[in-house]
Formats: sequence, C-alpha cells, structure tokens
Amino acid sequence: MLHRRLYGEWFIVAIVAGLLAWISTANQRLAPLDNRIYDQAIGINPPPVDDRILIVEIDEPSLRALGRWPWPRREHARLLEAVARQKPAAVGYSVLFPDDSSDDAVFASALRAAAPVYLAALVDRTATGTFIGAQMPAGVLASAAAGFGAVELEPDGDGVIRRLPSDSSGDGIELPPLGAQLAQAAGAATQADREGERIRYARKDDFRRISFASLAAGEVPPVLIRGKLLMIGATAPGLGNQQPVPEPAGRLLSGVEIEANVLNSRLQGLTIATLPAGQAASLAVLPIIVLMAGFLRLSPSQGFWLAAGLGTGTIVFSVLMLAFAGLWLPPAGAVAGLVMAHVLWGWRRLTVIGRFLLARTVQLQREPGIALLSPPMRRSGDRIARDADRLAELIEQLRALRAFVSEAVECLPAAICVADREGRVVLCNRAAEALFGQGLAGQPMAMATGMLSPVPDGDNGLLRDDSGRFFLLATATLSGDFQIFSYADVTDLQRVAEERDDILQFLSHDIRSPNAAIVTLLETDQLAGGHERMAVPPAATIHAIRRHARHALRLADDFVQLARARRRSVEPEPIDLCDVAREAADMVWPRAHGREITVQDDCATGEVWVMGDRSMILRGALNLMENAVKFAPGGTTVRFCVEASGSLATLIVAGPGPAMPAGRAANPFALYAEGRAADGTGSLGLGLAFVQTMAQRHGGRVTYAYQEGWGGEFRVDLPLAEAEEDAALNPALSGA
Repeated sequence: MLHRRLYGEWFIVAIVAGLLAWISTANQRLAPLDNRIYDQAIGINPPPVDDRILIVEIDEPSLRALGRWPWPRREHARLLEAVARQKPAAVGYSVLFPDDSSDDAVFASALRAAAPVYLAALVDRTATGTFIGAQMPAGVLASAAAGFGAVELEPDGDGVIRRLPSDSSGDGIELPPLGAQLAQAAGAATQADREGERIRYARKDDFRRISFASLAAGEVPPVLIRGKLLMIGATAPGLGNQQPVPEPAGRLLSGVEIEANVLNSRLQGLTIATLPAGQAASLAVLPIIVLMAGFLRLSPSQGFWLAAGLGTGTIVFSVLMLAFAGLWLPPAGAVAGLVMAHVLWGWRRLTVIGRFLLARTVQLQREPGIALLSPPMRRSGDRIARDADRLAELIEQLRALRAFVSEAVECLPAAICVADREGRVVLCNRAAEALFGQGLAGQPMAMATGMLSPVPDGDNGLLRDDSGRFFLLATATLSGDFQIFSYADVTDLQRVAEERDDILQFLSHDIRSPNAAIVTLLETDQLAGGHERMAVPPAATIHAIRRHARHALRLADDFVQLARARRRSVEPEPIDLCDVAREAADMVWPRAHGREITVQDDCATGEVWVMGDRSMILRGALNLMENAVKFAPGGTTVRFCVEASGSLATLIVAGPGPAMPAGRAANPFALYAEGRAADGTGSLGLGLAFVQTMAQRHGGRVTYAYQEGWGGEFRVDLPLAEAEEDAALNPALSGA
C-alpha cells in the first residue's frame, strides 16, 4: 500500500516538474536568469579578431582637432581621399547622412574614389515592429555609394544587445546589416540567418583602431590600410551612441564597435546559435527524468546531492557549449524544474510516510502486551512533531521489552557468544563485540576463537589476545543444540600472579644472593684459619661482607619504597623543586666524592614550585643522581638543573656513562631489568621504576635519552604549582 501510494506521488511530481521545465524554457519565462548566465559565459572563450578589420574612430582627439560635431562633409571627403590612395578592401561608414549639403558633390566624388564604400541607413518601424521604410542617404550620395547597410540594433528585453541584426525588407527594399555588407564585400560565405543567432563578442581591446583625424591627416602608414575592412564611426562618449552589451565585451560599446563585432562574427563564421524552443525544452526535461529516477533508488541526502549535481552540471554544460561549440542552451528552466522536483518530492514523500507511520503506530499500540509504562505526555508543536513523539514513545516501549530479555546477557562483564549447531554466532553481548570486533553475529565461531591463542606452558585453559590480555574460557550447552562460550577477562589476576612470581624470584634470588655471598665469605675465612681461628677477619673479607650486606639492604629498601609509592596516597604540598634537587645532591655527595665524581648544580637562581609529596619527589631525585654517579666513570662530572617552561617544571639529571643494553633501552623504566654499573655493582631497575611511579602519581612523566660521546640524560616533568592569586580564583584546583 505504501509503495503504491509513493509511486503515484512520484509520477505526479515528475509530471509537474517536467511541465515547469518545458514551459519556462519554451516560452523563455526565465530569460533574465538565462541572460545573466549567458553574459558571464560569453567571456570564457572570446573569438579572435580578424586582422582585416580596422575601426576608424571619431573620438575625442578627432573632435578636438576638427571641431564640434557634426563636421562638414568636406572633412569626410578629405578622409576618403586619403583612404582611396591606400587601397582598402571595403569601407563601412556607420554615420547617417539623411539631408542634402553643399558639400555632397565633393563627398560623392570621394565615395567613388574610395569604392567600395557602404553607407548607413536607418530603419523605421511601427510600435509593433513592422517595417515601414528606411532613412536613406541624400540622393547624390546614394548613387555614389556601393550599397547601404542597416545600423538597426535589436536589444533584448533588458536592453542589452546580444542578437545579430536581421535583414530588413519591405516595399521592395532589402537592407542587410552594415557589418554583413562588408563581410560579403570581403568574400565571406553568405550564411542563412538562424533563429535567435547571437553576436559572439570579442574583447574590446582586441580590435585595431586609428583616429579619424590621424587618418585624414595622412599620418597612418599605407600598410595599415591596404586590403583592410574599415569601419568608420563615432566612439566618443559625448556623441551619445553607447549601447549596453554583455559585461565581458565591455559593458558599453558604440554602434560602430558593435558593427565591428558583427563583421568579425560573419567573417569567421563564429556566431552563436540558439537552440530552437522545442528542442531546448526537450533537453530541459532530461535532468528531471534522471533526478526522478534517482529518487527511486537513493536516500534523501543522496537525492539532494544528485539534484545539486544535476543543477550544477546543467549550468556548466550550457556554459561549455556556449564557450566552445557556439550553441546556447538556456539552463534556467531545467534548474527550476530540478528545484521544483526536489521540493515537491520531499514534501509528498514526507507526508505519505508520516501518515503511514501514524497508522502503524496506532495499530501497534492496540496489540496486546505493549502497554505504556506511563501515560502519554501532551506535547505542543505541529502535527508531525506530535506524531513523531508518539512513535518515539512506542519505540521506547519496544526497546524496554527487548532490554528486559537481553539485559542479563548484555551486562555481563565476560564476553558471551551463543553459537548454533553449525557453529555460527547467533547472539553476542557488548563485551564480545569489544573483544572480537563489530559484526560478530552471523560469523563462524571458529573465526572468533582464532583471534585468541593458548598461553604457552599453561594447563589452566588460559587464552591471550594480541594486546596481551588474558581470558579464561568456559562453555555450556543449551537446548536446541546451542552452545554458550564465555570468555572472562582475568588479565588483572594474571598480572597479580606474575608480580607474585617476580617477588618470589626477587626474594629467592636477588635478596638471597648477597646473603649467600656473606655466608660463603665467613665459611671461607674459617677454612683458611684452620684450628687456629683468627680473632679478626682480613680487611678484604670485611669489605666484601659490608658491600654485599649494603647491596642486600639497598635492594630491600628500594623494593619497599617502590611498593609504598605504588599504593600509598599522595598528600600534595608546595615544594621548591630546586631545593629538593640540591638536597638530593648533598645526600649523594659522599658516594660521588669517594669516586672523585663532581656533582654540578646548574639550577638557575630562583625557585620553581610544584605540588606533591616531598619525600617521594626527593627519593626520585636521589635515585636519578645515585644512578648517574653509579654509572659514571671516576673523575667525571654529573650535572643537574631545574627548568620551568609553560605549565611544567623539569628536573634534568645528566652524566657520562655507557649506553643501556638494547633490550633495556627499549623500556628504561622496566621493573627487574638488570644492568651493571661502572664499578661492577648490579642493578635491577628498582630505582628507575620508582622514578617513573613517582612521576605518574604526580601527573607528570619521565624520559631518557642517550647521546654518543656524552652520556645519558633523564628529564622529569611535573606540573607547576598555581600562583597564589590563581589559587584564590580557582579553589577547586588548589584543593580548597
């Protein structure tokens, strides 16, 4: 029912939009819009100007040289006498000479000498455009001229000259346009005027021009005149013969310049043809057909972009045809039809679908078991908004029913998948989609299980994914040959187990090793003394025992400090990071002095304040400086400084020493990463792990860089403490 109604609406919209495009194109109802597009497009590919065309201008310099207009006809005769000596191909005189003058005999003689010369004639028409006669030149001039050309211009409805002037005839008189007369005299092929034929304007500055006064005075070289087609006429603005033309052609042109464009179009056969009204209207309907066909297949947003693309493409196609093929296809009617089709189809489709949904909503509400949890709210707004709210309430009820059925599965933290007898997933929860990816339903269960791999050397059924998380698999069978697969995330438990193993390894090996060395030294000393036990062990033995005991104590202390830093709460207080760094340098000085290592203070004068736990930050700074002293060769210098940049305070500890091993350099702050100091002392990475924990607990970070030939550098970035005035303005950030 819905589809039949939509198809009926679609057919009506297609008919209405097609008729609009047809009528507006055939009857030129949208000619103002078409003319705007035409005037801009005509300048894209202007035609070249024929080299034979030369405009002789009656311009401002000529008026200053020869006096006020009109001039005596002997001045025109003088010009033609100069022209006759230079042998032009033909002359078109775009000046009217309707009355007799005493200089006509002289002027007629000059006309015969410069032949062929075509004089202008003015056509007289009635208010309806019927030809009633023509104002011809005076009798003696008419007999001397080679012919006559009409200087009638045919403006469009907006007054702009776009169309080629047509031949005027009546009462036995035939008057071709003056430009057409010169084109025929030049041997151009005669063309039958096509309906709506238009002038193809060249750029105004492309025409060659000379001044009337200069030519009359003989100042123009003969080579510029010989064999040319001269168009003589007024171009001075004061003579009042400026006519509106398309903007790319110059906006305003004199009559002789327009006639020169007519002549150029005739000579090169580059006039612009307008498609007949019937054919143009038929083409205007084609985009409507394409759009309406697209509406049956595309979504609303895609239909909008199709309409926009067809409208733009219609205009672009029309412009390109005008610029490069000389054919004008008015696009406004087609664009108007596209707009109408899109608006009407959107309106009618929305109306039909809205009524359909409302009817189905009422029908669904009457179904048993679908009762509103609360009475429907009275809503304001238009009818569509109220119907949409009504449908939304019903959808919420359906969603509540579905949630009641699937909530238990969806909310489980474990990834749950239900597979059918063919091994395909028919149901999965959010945790399963997060683990295996979206679109899991319908996929083979083997594909999902293949994304997890068994943990090596494990007999507890653990699986691991690519990111290092651990899952425990459990299965159960449902009625109907369905099977449940549960993947519980036990990553945290596995991490705790691994840390427990590390602690046991630490206690059983790293703490045990120095104590075992102490016992071995004591037993060796007893064996060396035999029955005569020495009262005091040798100094070397005592030194070795002391070194191993201190190493064991240091390991135990580092382990305890790291465990506390990870778990205890941080109570921030204002701390001068420079003061903390200097205190750490004082604490490490005895060891540095014993190895003849200089600890250099590069802190700038002043204070750099941060918020944090003083003991934890001091311990981190001490670990970095002890680490630098421990790995630096004797007799070298370790430096430290504190800088403030932006919102961060940075503690820098740098010193010479060997580069970290490749495995540890990839993660310098890894726990239990073994190393070896310059003096042979072992290192388990507990100190650097503490520094990283300290930085993270204070909202900062620590980085390490090594430069060959110099050594390593550690940088600890901590947030700067707020100034007192900022803290007063923002007590929430200051802990108030």
